[in-house]
Amino acid sequence: MRFTKKWVPALCLTVMMAGTVLSGCSPSKSNEQSGSASQNASKSRPKITVAVYDRGQIPAGEGDFAKNRWTEWINKNSPVEVQFIPIPRNDEVAKFNTLFASGSAPDLIVTYDANYRNDLYSAKQVLPLDDLVAKTTNYKALMEKYPLVKKIGYKNDGKLYELGRVSGLRVNTELLIRGDWLKKLNLDVPKTPDELLKVAKAFTEMDPDGNGKKDTLGINLSGGGDLVINAIFGSDTYLFNNEGKLYHNFDRAKAATDFKKQLVDAGTADRDFLTDKGGEKAKQDWLNGKLGIYAVGKFTSNLSLFQTFKKNNPDAVIAPIPLPAGPYGQFSAEPDTPAGSVAMVNADTKNPEAVMQYVDWLISDQTQKTLKYGIEGENWKMGLNGCPVPIDAQKNKKELDWNADYWTPFGNSVLLGKCGDFTSTLDLNDPIQKELGDIYQKSAEVNLQKTRPHYKDVQFMPALPKDMQLISTNGMKYLDLFNKAIVSGTNYTTDQALKDAKTMWEQAGGSKVDDYYAKYYAEHMDKVYLAKKDTYEGF
Repeated sequence: MRFTKKWVPALCLTVMMAGTVLSGCSPSKSNEQSGSASQNASKSRPKITVAVYDRGQIPAGEGDFAKNRWTEWINKNSPVEVQFIPIPRNDEVAKFNTLFASGSAPDLIVTYDANYRNDLYSAKQVLPLDDLVAKTTNYKALMEKYPLVKKIGYKNDGKLYELGRVSGLRVNTELLIRGDWLKKLNLDVPKTPDELLKVAKAFTEMDPDGNGKKDTLGINLSGGGDLVINAIFGSDTYLFNNEGKLYHNFDRAKAATDFKKQLVDAGTADRDFLTDKGGEKAKQDWLNGKLGIYAVGKFTSNLSLFQTFKKNNPDAVIAPIPLPAGPYGQFSAEPDTPAGSVAMVNADTKNPEAVMQYVDWLISDQTQKTLKYGIEGENWKMGLNGCPVPIDAQKNKKELDWNADYWTPFGNSVLLGKCGDFTSTLDLNDPIQKELGDIYQKSAEVNLQKTRPHYKDVQFMPALPKDMQLISTNGMKYLDLFNKAIVSGTNYTTDQALKDAKTMWEQAGGSKVDDYYAKYYAEHMDKVYLAKKDTYEGF
């Protein structure tokens, strides 16, 4: 593949919010980008190492995550020379720990694991970034426009350690229902937990698919189901009481567990949900038309899954619905955090300034668009909606679609405007894609309302001191007791599970952890992420 095509003037924008023009955007010959690249290559550039998730999906003949057409493009156009270190997505902590132990951990540590980022901070393996960020252009401007990026990057000592991205307020977990089944059985959209149970039982017992068999389930608890039930009851591990003090929640957890147990005991949720790792069985039940209510992450922004669903269930009607109002109020399930931390800088890096140079370049408008859409005239052309559209989907599947982990950790999609919205990728002349676009918009309407706020009070908990980390790990095993109660019928009640859970937490020393968190939040309210407020403010 050649990297010599130029961007049209409309897309040769200034560096994002920086006010300086990229060298590859001057109105010259079509080899401008390769010319800029050769200039970069001829200069003596600093060298850095960068972690990249390896998900194993690079097509044959395209190389690997350490070296491929996109790592080459980055190294031809970046102000620094980058060596990429692949990190297995499903085993990242073990890989990072091995690299740190051998002294070969990457300079830029990209990880979505908040707990691991806390561990790195506690172990003093990462650098404070306040002074380094102050010298940047694009990243500093991003923090000024979206202060939440800075807020979530702070650690216990009041310094900035984490780098982030801004995606905007978007749907993550959603509750979907078969609208055609509701109509067939003359049922209303459930508005309370009791109504949800009633509808789920009807979907299980009243043959909604009309095949004469009792082979449907009402609702899933695996995948996103467990989280959605917790959200209905406003249950998270730590909440604020009426006086604004953080406390360890057990009562709401018990209420949510009671309802999950009702669903299982009624036979309307799979009793074996705990063995359905990743919710794969629930997904297949939904795709095959055997599940009536589906709690899931990002289904309405997944065209491939929707096409499969419609192929199997051409007459089905999917309706995103608000979470039923529970005894503690009405909430929404977990949306995408509008800004999220994604990376830290290794304390042993020889040139941290070069790392920030790379980040500054990576989040520039031109870099993000090239890595997202590919090369104009080869991978994309301008669509009628003013956004890039693929020229050849199969070509992009081989050459482009797998490269997301080189840019999405710092992919500030909110800055793409309408082109950053999922619907801009759809062909609205296609009936199925138009239907999905409408469902996607409806899901946003019901899930992103401040009047039905995020069910959590806090996110991105501060790093615990090392002695308390073990206490927390051991004590939180009480969650297994609640799960045991859900599937054990009358042999193990939720009342007993609650009693045993409190005992386990106290015996592990959990009160020390609770006191630490409560004190931290009382003293740092201006530097912590408050989900019911920060999720919506500015977005």
